[in-house]
Amino acid sequence: MPGFSLEGFADDIFAAKTKEYFREVLSSYQNENYRSSVVMLWSVAVCDIIYKLEYLIDVYRDATATEIINEMTRIQAQEPFSSAWEIKLIEDTFSKTRLLDAPEYENLKFLQKQRHLSAHPVLTQERELHAPNRETVRSLLRNTLEGLLIKPPFYTQHILNEMLADLAEHRDALNDRHKVKAYVESRYLRRFKPTVETSIFKSLWKLTFKLENAECNANRRINLDVLEAISDRQAGRLEEIIRAEQEYFSNVAADGAPLRFFVYYLSKHPTLHALLSDAAKLRVQHGIATDSAAKIASWFVKTELSDHFADLLQWIESDDYPRLDDEQLKVMVEIEDSPEWQQWACKLLGAYYGASAGFNSADVRFASAIEPYLHLFDEDALIFTLERVERNRQTYGRGSARIDHMGVKSRLLAINHDFDFTPYPNFSRRLDAEE
Repeated sequence: MPGFSLEGFADDIFAAKTKEYFREVLSSYQNENYRSSVVMLWSVAVCDIIYKLEYLIDVYRDATATEIINEMTRIQAQEPFSSAWEIKLIEDTFSKTRLLDAPEYENLKFLQKQRHLSAHPVLTQERELHAPNRETVRSLLRNTLEGLLIKPPFYTQHILNEMLADLAEHRDALNDRHKVKAYVESRYLRRFKPTVETSIFKSLWKLTFKLENAECNANRRINLDVLEAISDRQAGRLEEIIRAEQEYFSNVAADGAPLRFFVYYLSKHPTLHALLSDAAKLRVQHGIATDSAAKIASWFVKTELSDHFADLLQWIESDDYPRLDDEQLKVMVEIEDSPEWQQWACKLLGAYYGASAGFNSADVRFASAIEPYLHLFDEDALIFTLERVERNRQTYGRGSARIDHMGVKSRLLAINHDFDFTPYPNFSRRLDAEE
């Protein structure tokens, strides 16, 4: 991992006592007392496992954790001067819980061997004490930090419940996808094993795209943002994950908000659409046909992006008279990050304003569709908009047009200071009067 910092990861240690003890390990390492560092690291690892098991007992009354702790106590009582309980503790935690995976278990076994060499008078042929080198000790520190110390003492279902409750509590503060991504990566995702992350992904998939109840509805947006964060992290494996359990990931809602969110998600991950079952594809088609938000995001079912532009333009200017909210307009602008789509999106915004059916409607549409995005309009998109304003009195005849259209004129002149407004007398009339 580029830029890995022992000190930085030490700050993420879950248990407060472990964090305190690890400072001593780190201090020994930094002062080149490598034997002491290894000996203390083993003690810290064993203590950390005990703290995690006790956490599971205290918070979840976990029967397996209770069994392991009771067995450890029994061995200590029978053999008070033996360290056999330490190995037994590691083995039971690995075999009976999901706190340790096989690689982490092997790393701990290697750490125990290095601890034995460092703690006992094991002499080399030159009658010198065993001395682990800096690279070996750093590797032991890193593996123990990443594989054990920074990870929370949860099983998958515990993790999900804790995370969902935490996100719901902070939903108002985590009010955009970038904040959510930074939060869940720092607090959760970078601590998870890949198998746990995939399991969380599956659970969130169902909560976001299948279920509809008061709790799911309240948290659907933030759950989608977490799904997006995991999808970004798993980008190289995403298709493999979906393909491996096609039926599960194809089991989405037939309509409503879950399907709308699903179509939006597919717009960000278009290659996944082909991996769905035929039944799921039919549901997606139904959503696109019946839901404005889904229709806007449905570019991934078109052969060419230009086809999507043409379809949306026809729909916006049709007798259907669609009404789009701020979020839907934002999605339309962000469909693809390319100069070509930016121009098409601006033309769609101009068409939406140009299709206003009344003065009040035109006021609202200018404020939501033109003003926030005017800085994105190029000359082509502005001309396209002017042509539609010119033929609709509801846009050029309203009282606020004098002020609103001055901004459009300024944008055009900033791009082309010689622009000729003569072909657009209705647009220009009030502006000229003002001047």
